[in-house]
Amino acid sequence: MDRQSPPLSALKKQPTQPRAKRTVERIITATGELLLAQGLDALTTNRVADQANVNIATLYQYFPNKQALLSALVQRYLNDLTRGLNDMLDGLGDISVEESTRLWASLGIQSFRQSGGILAELLKSQHMITTLPEGRDFERRLMEAMHRFLIKQRERLEVENLDRAIYVAFSACSAILTKHLLEPVPYYTDTEIVEEVVILMTRYFYRR
Repeated sequence: MDRQSPPLSALKKQPTQPRAKRTVERIITATGELLLAQGLDALTTNRVADQANVNIATLYQYFPNKQALLSALVQRYLNDLTRGLNDMLDGLGDISVEESTRLWASLGIQSFRQSGGILAELLKSQHMITTLPEGRDFERRLMEAMHRFLIKQRERLEVENLDRAIYVAFSACSAILTKHLLEPVPYYTDTEIVEEVVILMTRYFYRR
């Protein structure tokens, strides 16, 4: 997976030298490892420094608190997911809401499965994550991508206010997929859940 350096918003100090960049990446990786092993409540800057094998003073040069560590971790994983979904939606031609929903919902589930459990731990604290700038930016960018796709076929959509409809649809689908991924019902497969989301989106936007 391609790793990008965290943005200035997540860092107190931006690393410029290769060694410093490796240190920052090691700290972010350690944050994810501890999150998986002990959960969010047990995550502290001291424990992350120990896990990353760095001095706590070094950690504080870049990450002033636990919030900053989580921001960097959210950015690492959600940026990759956002970029993939954005690219997919922007690359779609004149296809239906049904076809596009099947594609982005499947891609979202696939990315979750490939994250090694990190996205699961982050989603367990979804309310806290969405208060971070990176979490809010994730939602904003995905809704903007949905808007760019849907505006191209606005005349075919039977919703009064497109922006409001996108907000409702995004919120509903996010809740459904999050619940399925975090609290799976053994007799509902990923494919079956995706198809139900497809029906929901199709009937909402077309209202046949």
